[in-house]
Amino acid sequence: MSVFTKVLKAGEGKKVRRLAELVPLVNALEPEMEALSDEELQAKTAEFRERLDEGETLDDLLIEAFAVVREGAWRVLGQRHFDVQLMVAWRCTSDGSPR
Repeated sequence: MSVFTKVLKAGEGKKVRRLAELVPLVNALEPEMEALSDEELQAKTAEFRERLDEGETLDDLLIEAFAVVREGAWRVLGQRHFDVQLMVAWRCTSDGSPR
């Protein structure tokens, strides 16, 4: 068994698998985000702020926010975030790692 395999079976591997479970949740929102007009997509920012003010947490909003960002990047830049980029972003926002 290689050292890399041992690491993946240890704590880091569990973290990676947990983060990988989030990607399908973001991907599932893709058709909904694609259907939004540019104005509706932009309005999501104000909606997220309102929801935060009403007591939702960042973790409550992150899946949907990532889907919005991914769609916005596609429309503006013509680039779609890779799944692994979503995983890294989630880790940096939800566990206190540097942002």
